[in-house]
Amino acid sequence: MELNQLLIAAYQRLALEKGVLPVSKKEIAHAAEVSIEDFLSVFATLEALQEAVWVHYLRGTLEALENSEEYSQYNVREKMLAFYFTFFEKLEADREFVQLFESKLGIWNYSPTFLNAFKVAFLAFVEELIKEGIEHQEIAERMVLGGEYGGWHWPQMLFLLNKWVEDRSEGHAVSDQAIEKSVNLGFDIMGRNVFDSAFDFAKFMVAGR
Repeated sequence: MELNQLLIAAYQRLALEKGVLPVSKKEIAHAAEVSIEDFLSVFATLEALQEAVWVHYLRGTLEALENSEEYSQYNVREKMLAFYFTFFEKLEADREFVQLFESKLGIWNYSPTFLNAFKVAFLAFVEELIKEGIEHQEIAERMVLGGEYGGWHWPQMLFLLNKWVEDRSEGHAVSDQAIEKSVNLGFDIMGRNVFDSAFDFAKFMVAGR
């Protein structure tokens, strides 16, 4: 096992044993049976280790989607839904551990530090979906503002993550409904509608003069 994965595994193990997220780099290094120098050679801070944990969940999700024959046949809306359902399936395997981050979330915390690297990778994934959606006319280009798609996707991710962490419903039915309703709403807003047709017609009329 690579050193970073060894440290992540030790961190998760300690967290479950204690019922709280570990705060001592030395303790984590000891649990991984490596030196503190080895720890610092991979993770300069405890926050960097936490970020690596969440990037690991994201990469596992994207790898699962890439290895799915069905995923490549989905339209963009379906791909976004598949992403969220697969992502939360990954988290479910470590639910007890993931719930220890609940205090670091909160619906008004727009930038949890442990999700900094995750956010960059997630938005890169979303950007590719948006490009595909615009190319296939599933998404209206009018919504792209300042290089971002209306600022919708990161708040949506945080909303769904908060909802999932606190969800105590049977089979996480509340979370599943939140995913479907929020993703469908987002794509309904982003899709082409009568205003786009009117705008295209106006451009045509001006160009034809």
